[in-house]
Amino acid sequence: MQKKTYLCSKLRKYDGELWCYKRVFQSLNKKKMAEKTKIEKYKKSDSQSDYEKRTFVSPILKLVPKAESGRQRKITLPKYISFTLQKDKKKLLLNIEEQIGICKGKEVVLNATCNNMQTDNAAFEGWAICLKAWFPKDIETVKLSWDIPHDIKADDNRWCHYRRFVYRVLRFSEQYKWFDVSEKNRSEIYKFKQELKELKNNNFKEVPKPKVNNNRLDETTVEYILSTTLSDDVKRQFNLDFIDRQFPVGVKSGGKKFFTSNKSAIDLWGSKDNVLTIIELKYIPKGSKNKNIKVGIISELFMYSCIMRDILSGFICRPEQTPNKNEKTFYQQIDKYKNIKACMLANEYHPLVENDSVIEILNDYLKVNNQISVDFKKSRYSLDSENKINFL
Repeated sequence: MQKKTYLCSKLRKYDGELWCYKRVFQSLNKKKMAEKTKIEKYKKSDSQSDYEKRTFVSPILKLVPKAESGRQRKITLPKYISFTLQKDKKKLLLNIEEQIGICKGKEVVLNATCNNMQTDNAAFEGWAICLKAWFPKDIETVKLSWDIPHDIKADDNRWCHYRRFVYRVLRFSEQYKWFDVSEKNRSEIYKFKQELKELKNNNFKEVPKPKVNNNRLDETTVEYILSTTLSDDVKRQFNLDFIDRQFPVGVKSGGKKFFTSNKSAIDLWGSKDNVLTIIELKYIPKGSKNKNIKVGIISELFMYSCIMRDILSGFICRPEQTPNKNEKTFYQQIDKYKNIKACMLANEYHPLVENDSVIEILNDYLKVNNQISVDFKKSRYSLDSENKINFL
């Protein structure tokens, strides 16, 4: 790949295909041009796909309740994580594989460890917990391995995603005794620990303004409604003195971006007494054909609980200032919080997340030396209008 000529970036998944935007950098006039280019579709081997379908998908489909329409729910394992069950050891092996694509005849390397954590291919916590919940007799332990990404610069946003990925692996392995990291990746964990210094949470320069859609309900609009019009209902449901939105969680190190930070934030949050409540919100519009229902809600909630715990313990320092009054009060009273209530709130869940054992497994973590306890919860709601919410 000729780095001086072009750089393939902004990769995204669309209609089952992988696409990239090719940016051409012209050294003389510095004009940029963007061209959408199809990347060769990656596919698991037929033998691996058949194995996963036979070992995991088919048995789960026999247990998952059908949808309200009477149709069989769809279960699809991510294409960039290989799942292997060692039955004699009752161990599940997860391997995040680097993918090779073709962009204009040139080879492009893609790595899901650099993706948003809620995407299927990056949400290892979600898959580990869900499969452990659905196969309690067959899976006692889980081991994760991954291909280390290449050709990523320190200031690249993908590198921030990767740091956040390793942080999640580190915290997950610390909290759950049944989860382990492959021998080939343990040096990555050790190396990452050396980078954990001078950490400080970021702040927004101004309070994020909601982009409310007046024509139809979408997730951003629902988030805003729950923190304003329906705030009393939410406060009663979660036992809160106040409810706010968009708590920033973009961590910096030595004043430089360490994790993704631009829009990284907890959807809803509030508190009462010594309990801090964080809420990961999902809203699926009625009749939606392309439902964004992911097991990644588990990964997001776990990640946010870890960051807030590290903020409360002082491992991640507070920002120097914040424009949000509730955030300012939170940091002023930070020493009073002894418990985090981490809640997922959705009007529809991924079939695998609906298993009650998911929350039980999340809450069964190692509590030794943890000054701040975390209680994971799952709530469901229905929203028929902007003025009425029902918690189910």
